[in-house]
Amino acid sequence: MADSELEAIRARRAAEIQSQQGEFGANPQDDSAENAAKREQENARNNMLTQLLDNSARERLGRIAIVNAGKARSVEDLIIRMGQVGQLKKRITEDDLKELLEEINKQHSAETKIVVNRKSYGYSDDEEEEEYDF
Repeated sequence: MADSELEAIRARRAAEIQSQQGEFGANPQDDSAENAAKREQENARNNMLTQLLDNSARERLGRIAIVNAGKARSVEDLIIRMGQVGQLKKRITEDDLKELLEEINKQHSAETKIVVNRKSYGYSDDEEEEEYDF
């Protein structure tokens, strides 16, 4: 393809996208304002975590986030709440974070209970199998 053809395709695609946004009433300024507010909240959250966690604990929490983002987010929320309430007297170290994670896992494992009910069909595996002649 020539460069002029590629530019024409891009221009048409950009026009299609703009017309679709116009149909749905999307306002790019509103989106940027919402994104800016989200970025600001995330920055404030990260700053608070930086104050509450030492480097090794932040690294461990980052590795947890790679594996399980939801769990890392809930641990971060818990640490932030503890900091806001004043339960933390010092910065959380990696060992403190490990203890906190173990407590959380104990609470969740106690809540999780799997019950298996097997249906009985009138016979068990212990009974001798009957032979049938067909």
